[in-house]
Amino acid sequence: MNNDSGIICFKHCNNKNIYCIHIPAICPVCKKCLENSMSIPIRVPYPFVRASQQPCSIVVKPTQGDFLNNYKLMDDLHIGATTSSGTVISYNWNGISEDTVNWQGCLVVFSLRDRCWETQWDALLTDIVKNDRWDNTRYDEEKHNCFSFIMVFIKRLNYALELSSMHLVKTREDFAKSHIAPITLKAHKYICLYRKIVENGFHVYAESSKEILCT
Repeated sequence: MNNDSGIICFKHCNNKNIYCIHIPAICPVCKKCLENSMSIPIRVPYPFVRASQQPCSIVVKPTQGDFLNNYKLMDDLHIGATTSSGTVISYNWNGISEDTVNWQGCLVVFSLRDRCWETQWDALLTDIVKNDRWDNTRYDEEKHNCFSFIMVFIKRLNYALELSSMHLVKTREDFAKSHIAPITLKAHKYICLYRKIVENGFHVYAESSKEILCT
């Protein structure tokens, strides 16, 4: 289960792509009855997940608010890593936190594909958490934050598990460019579409919507 907003796309009015949450009885463009006159509706893929259902992953969410209703590009993000049981381990001004509740609409920016490494993944997280460098008194919003915690974890993963997709990640900037930016940009297309539908009741896209539908 997730909190899928349920955006649907169907074609009508000379193959215009019409997006909505609930299919209306009357076309919002031409005002004609839609019964038996539209294409088969397609559900737009929902990009957000519950972290508790994403074991051994690195996940992000907005520091304030949520993605669908509050997020704007370049807003601050909070990042954490899930254990094999789906508990999110992250670092903030309160120190290390373990959370299974407040990551309901996040994005997965990296996921361990080989499940035989789950035990090592958990062991690395546990070992890192024990270090007193993650005490809340050492937190600094710019220099020693949640990304600092994840970068230490990534470096340990590279050394211990030799993950090919992470070998080029040396700095926070590298990780943001290679893993976070592509995912958040794709999600932002969904966010913009959702907000247009909420504002107007529907959204019409005259050209091929393949890119949006594959969000």
